[in-house]
Amino acid sequence: KRGHVVASLHHRDGSSCRVPMPDGTCKYYQHLPTGDDYSPNHRLEQIHARAQEFLYATSWLLGETETEIETSSTSTSKVNVKHEDDLQPIIDQIRSGLDRIKVTAAGFSYGAATASLAATLEPTKYQCAILLDGWFHIDFSSRGVEFDFPPEAFGNDWPKIGKEANANGSSGDDDHGNVDKKRRKGLNVPSLFLNSSQFRGYKKLWGATERLADQINRNSMTQQQQQQQPTDMYVVPHTHHQNFCDVIFWLPRRISKKFFGLGDANAYDAYETILERTIQFLERF
Repeated sequence: KRGHVVASLHHRDGSSCRVPMPDGTCKYYQHLPTGDDYSPNHRLEQIHARAQEFLYATSWLLGETETEIETSSTSTSKVNVKHEDDLQPIIDQIRSGLDRIKVTAAGFSYGAATASLAATLEPTKYQCAILLDGWFHIDFSSRGVEFDFPPEAFGNDWPKIGKEANANGSSGDDDHGNVDKKRRKGLNVPSLFLNSSQFRGYKKLWGATERLADQINRNSMTQQQQQQQPTDMYVVPHTHHQNFCDVIFWLPRRISKKFFGLGDANAYDAYETILERTIQFLERF
């Protein structure tokens, strides 16, 4: 048997378009305030919540009875993983074919940043990462705020942010202000970076992407990884950010390009390139 089981997360923090909730209601996307009301710390806290959901979903899919959830930058606690009794026969059938060694953390845009943080927090859970057009830099320079994101993936502390920095110079959140020694190296699992030419053109964002890739190469953990460069970076020519989404299949190509801001590349060919590069990367493991 060959193939991949993919678990797609709908985060319950207001960053997903629409999420069915346990009580039968739906939670919709919540746009963050802009201007003076914008709080950079919100993204730092939000991505940690997303990463914890990511890790929980991994444990659930693998059939683990409990998983570790981060309670601070230096400690974790074990929580029980809930399983749906009515779906158990189907889930058990899926789990029986899983290779628990070959688990990949993957995400697109904010999801790529989330996957990078999850793999940083629990690197032994994931064999590799696939990071599609990742959002790896926050630039709110009008308020003097700019940092690589998420900081832990880069081996950095949370940034000091204006009035939110406390008197001793640490970040405003003591729980996450300092990266513990276990994570000081940052993300260190082999990773595929697939990028749009649009994001390649954003100097600061691309610089952060290159820094993250270079860091992974420096942090190669095994001799095998050192013999073959752990990271693979590729820019899909003439593409925009939305070329990585399935919106390209929703409408005829000419209409999709106009309404969804696609690049000049043939959308289907670009999507095929993304799939081919992903398969080539996964075949290394």
